[in-house]
Amino acid sequence: MAGNPHTSVRSRTVAAELRRLREESGLSCAEVAKALGLSTSKVSRMETGNSGLQPDDVATMLGFYQVSAAKRQELLELLRRGETKGWWERQAGLPSLWRALIDFENKATRIQSYQALIIPGMLQTGEYTEAMIRGTDDTLSDAELDNLVASRMARQTVLTRSTAPQYLAVIHEVALRMPVGGPGVMSRQLRHLLSIAERPNIGLRAVPTTAGANVGLRGSYMILEFAEDPDLVHVENQITGMFLEEEADLAGYRLALRNILNVALAPVATAELIATIAAESS
Repeated sequence: MAGNPHTSVRSRTVAAELRRLREESGLSCAEVAKALGLSTSKVSRMETGNSGLQPDDVATMLGFYQVSAAKRQELLELLRRGETKGWWERQAGLPSLWRALIDFENKATRIQSYQALIIPGMLQTGEYTEAMIRGTDDTLSDAELDNLVASRMARQTVLTRSTAPQYLAVIHEVALRMPVGGPGVMSRQLRHLLSIAERPNIGLRAVPTTAGANVGLRGSYMILEFAEDPDLVHVENQITGMFLEEEADLAGYRLALRNILNVALAPVATAELIATIAAESS
């Protein structure tokens, strides 16, 4: 695979933040380079993660963008730990992990997701998302809830753009039958699945409850593949999320997905099952 195989997930995250800060400032790479006495190519390489990020250079750039002290410390600490393969973050507010995941999803050429208990976030309706988030955290204010729902909906636009990635969603029947938000919400959510699965870049497979015990019982996850960067696995649970990039981890999750697909229904049978459950939910 092309790209720098030694660029860690953390370094890629810091690089993406540098690019976002520059674009937010309305500056070009050449203008930033001139102001900081760097070459334009170095600024560009720093933003793509194709050049080793040095803490001093990053700190200088963050100061130039007038980033708060707390944010500078967060990013520099992330960079300091950048050589460690795989990383996790606790979530608060609009989770920093969501921001990293959204950035990776926008760069991915293929995304494969397995969900055992909920509809994948990329395929949720707004009302399903709202009911799911409210049900898992009833301490959120209305404003916080609205912000999270809006972020989830904005995240889905990656699937409808002209350069959309190939997306495969494998969903356990339990998630399809879980009455999140009540019968009406679920019926509309299931019909949305049937509609969006008609897009050429989206595949949908269901694992029936009759499949019994299988490797999918170990938990949900997502595999993200890139044209020029190492692939990633994203795993999330109650309060933490993790990105894995070791080849042994990737191989294990790819094997698990193949085994899950071996017990999943074919696309046509999947659509029939979803249509049946949607009718029952009406």
